[in-house]
Amino acid sequence: MNNASPVDGAGAPRGRAGGFSDWLPGAAARRRAVSDAFLDSFAAWGYGLVATPVVEPLDTVAAGISANRQTSLFRFMDADGRLLALVGERTISVARVVATQLRDGPFPLRLCYSGPVLRNQALLAGRRRESLQAGCELIGSDALSADAECVALAAQALENAGLSGVQIDVGHADFLPGLLEGAGLDDATRERVLQALQDRDLVAVEEALEGTVVGNAERSLLLRFPALRGGREILDVAAQGLRAERPLRALDELRRLWDLLAAHGLNGGALHLDLGAVRDWDYYTGPTFEVFTRDLGFPLGAGGRYDQLLSRFGFPLPATGFVISVDRCCDALMRRGEAQPGAVATLRIAYADGHGDAAIGLAQLLRDRGLLVACDLSPTAKPEPGVHVHIGSNGAAGWRHGAAWRHGNVDDAVEALARAANAPTLLEQRGA
Repeated sequence: MNNASPVDGAGAPRGRAGGFSDWLPGAAARRRAVSDAFLDSFAAWGYGLVATPVVEPLDTVAAGISANRQTSLFRFMDADGRLLALVGERTISVARVVATQLRDGPFPLRLCYSGPVLRNQALLAGRRRESLQAGCELIGSDALSADAECVALAAQALENAGLSGVQIDVGHADFLPGLLEGAGLDDATRERVLQALQDRDLVAVEEALEGTVVGNAERSLLLRFPALRGGREILDVAAQGLRAERPLRALDELRRLWDLLAAHGLNGGALHLDLGAVRDWDYYTGPTFEVFTRDLGFPLGAGGRYDQLLSRFGFPLPATGFVISVDRCCDALMRRGEAQPGAVATLRIAYADGHGDAAIGLAQLLRDRGLLVACDLSPTAKPEPGVHVHIGSNGAAGWRHGAAWRHGNVDDAVEALARAANAPTLLEQRGA
């Protein structure tokens, strides 16, 4: 079964609110398996699990995001008249926890999480208002090796969840602001150029630069900004003619980050540099990245360095991290037609009249062996289609083995079914 569309508004099935999903059997199991695969991956790299509430004081959330992004918060008032908000991302909650309860470290501190986030956004292009996020935060290190670890861990976690062949686009949040600062543009012109680049309107960029003192190297870069993508060689191309220290420092950090990622086994096949990405300047401060798959037009995950966030909670520390959208990963897996990670067949046990107790006992023995078992609630003289095990009127057990049935006592059934669980074709339902 698949979950129903997440973008239905008024009139959604049985009045479901628009932008919220019902995860049905099968789809819900896949979602849980993907989330578990991420958390297992994070734990293997030394990240400790934390759980934070889905509700935070409004001023706590507002301390971590721009005024523009605050418009997407679900807000409400509690019984004491305090303004609260549903969290739209969990990095801010983790920063609050570190600044208030984990101040003694030890640092660097590696934390991970999985939980729902909610955003009050327009229902456009299949946007979800509620989604499940998993992520990591590496707090207390300003080393580029920390940024490389987060990129590599995100790629490994996706691989472990069944999402191979992803593309990782790496950029730097300080490159464009540094380029504009080094070009000698006034504040008003910088804002015009930034807005034009966000709109990918190169005509507007050229108009904004007309009559300014911007140098040829900076002008050339800005006019081909969206096309500044490629491998390590793009860094040398972008550096040609630049004199300002700030954008050159960003390019040097990306050069060293590329080499560190190579040590993690990431290469030009999966790794791309995107100097033309326009990031959230109020949040990211250094290297950033997004992870894409051919199956979706949206990124599966994103992350980067955010060295200023914890200072807003009175505890200045450098930090980097990432989040992965569990739901988008499930969408990608569904489009690939891949089975849910770790899928296990559910066995159905039926029984003849008077042998319900034996069926219940057999079901428990199989569950003790790690199998998933559903026991019929009423007796049947013969096994119906879909039944894997049947306790007959003589108390003997019969179990499905491919297209045939085999018979024996309960212990024989337990051993045979435990072995068959590792070869699901032996349990295929091919009639009664």
